[in-house]
Amino acid sequence: MSELVLHHYPLSPYSEKIRAIFGYKGLAWKSVETPILMPKPDLLPLTGGYRKAPVLQIGRDIYCDTALIARVIDRLQPAPPLLPNALKASCAAFAAIEQTLFFAAVPTVFQPAGLKVLLERMGPELMERFSKDRAALFTGGAASRPGPEFGKTHFLPLINSLDQQLAAMPFLLGDAPTLADFCMFHPVWFIRSNAGVAPQLDAFKSLMAWFERIRALGHGSASVWTAAEAIAHARATPEVQPPDGPLLEPEGVRVGSSVTVAATDYGVDAVVGRLIHASVFEIVIKRTDERAGEVIVHFPRAGFRVTPA
Repeated sequence: MSELVLHHYPLSPYSEKIRAIFGYKGLAWKSVETPILMPKPDLLPLTGGYRKAPVLQIGRDIYCDTALIARVIDRLQPAPPLLPNALKASCAAFAAIEQTLFFAAVPTVFQPAGLKVLLERMGPELMERFSKDRAALFTGGAASRPGPEFGKTHFLPLINSLDQQLAAMPFLLGDAPTLADFCMFHPVWFIRSNAGVAPQLDAFKSLMAWFERIRALGHGSASVWTAAEAIAHARATPEVQPPDGPLLEPEGVRVGSSVTVAATDYGVDAVVGRLIHASVFEIVIKRTDERAGEVIVHFPRAGFRVTPA
């Protein structure tokens, strides 16, 4: 298998989703820690402007968004599967509510007891910068920054439903983990990692037993790389990853044309490049960076907008 390089930071819930998948698959990977806030001077040369964590690098191929990253990992390492054929629609249904559960977990963590822990961990100055950074993240997109009311009306109902389902089976869709489990795991991990609000989950016994089963999978075998090593690796890699799915050009743009790609929900920073492939699964552009050289940047087709540059 090609070298897997994950650009992430320890407190990132979506990064924990991918780290846990590495553990389930028993994979070796390179860990490159990125800043929690902008600027990210060693990540943007690879992505062209996409700033959210995590980002997966395979040589000079750069994969953005965990929906696509999970698919890539499953293609490279099919066993054990994240998306068994008999459960694909069920996995898609859980993936569809992943952001809802995460957006409900965020204001839950930012309750007074959770906020006190964050302030002790980060300090008031970094906490203030973090708040401004995350406010900017929601500027210009279709998603609204989740507030306390969203947490109250969504978090406990979803958690209760998960707990009841897990009372009947060890994992959400049966006897083995699937993508559904990892989509639901990281918002629970986010709550459980904060001592101020973690006790709110104590009453959900089946959920907590499931959480420990997923956590016991570990993170695979990680070794540390610097950002400079990752950028040099991109520049030195001649081969590219094969396209995922047959060509299906977005409306109004053609392969070979200069395009802008941006998320539609939040973190809508635009990336410009030449469109080299599009399918129902991904948008792929080629771009050249002074430090990283010629890189191939992949985005999910769903949730991203492609327009002529």
